[in-house]
Amino acid sequence: MYSFTIYDSTISLHKNRGIQRNDGKCNHYGILYRVLNMLKDCGFVVTNDDKVDKIIRKDYFYGRRDELEFSASRYPAGFEITFFQNVIYKNPNGGRYDFDKLNGMPYLTRMKCTLYLRKISRFFISEIGIKNCTEQSYKFAEDKIKYRYVRSVHAEQQSMNFNLSDLDGQTVEGRNGLDRNGKTIRNGDVKYFRDYDGYIRRGRVYHNLNNMWYVIQDKFTVRNIASFELFDFTNDICLKRQKKPNIPKEYADRRKAISETSTKELIRELCRRNSLTDCKNHPDFVASRNKAAERLFALNRR
Repeated sequence: MYSFTIYDSTISLHKNRGIQRNDGKCNHYGILYRVLNMLKDCGFVVTNDDKVDKIIRKDYFYGRRDELEFSASRYPAGFEITFFQNVIYKNPNGGRYDFDKLNGMPYLTRMKCTLYLRKISRFFISEIGIKNCTEQSYKFAEDKIKYRYVRSVHAEQQSMNFNLSDLDGQTVEGRNGLDRNGKTIRNGDVKYFRDYDGYIRRGRVYHNLNNMWYVIQDKFTVRNIASFELFDFTNDICLKRQKKPNIPKEYADRRKAISETSTKELIRELCRRNSLTDCKNHPDFVASRNKAAERLFALNRR
């Protein structure tokens, strides 16, 4: 009925099926209280979290022992407990709002946090019988892809005991297996793509799902790239950085509409807005369509 996962410094319990209630209360609320009492026995001072509104405060908890703190929240489908510290942090609002909380902790604090996460997970497994569904983390890129194949219901691999190179040459049917130039993509191919920063990257590709492909950039890094972003390198490809300007759609549509408008209509619109006191005395605007268009575009932005 229940499962739990650990990610960074957070341990979460989830209901796998429909919500079951006991005397009007969720069953896992009692499990949360047992965990909080266990942390109290370990030296934590546990209270309701006074940083949230009184209306919902009964579902939020806060605990602290020395420099290690935690916040807990419960909801109908489960609960979660997040450990943090405020000794070394990047977020100006405190370590509670940092990303990568565990690695950002001082060494001894990180060891304490790891200890309590293990105590809670052992309690879940041994006393409650809850399954640990935490995804295993791997260091190398190929192992990451192999693990995702094993976890996927769409792949035939059942264990990690295989070589990724055994899949080389395989492809998928339809457009999901074609790159941006219509060329077939096969597992093990070296493909290029232009990254979000405008620079060209490359890597060895293996199919994920639908039109998404894993790209092994280096020994440790895996990217997930769509098939229509992949291509083969040719001599006519521009190697310079090409980053698309982030122009809002409404402004792009307005520019297009202005470019399709005649010069006389643009000048007439400028005169209607009293931007030109005497149109006949401004031959430059009449002669230069671009200046008139840019002037009207600037007025529209005001």
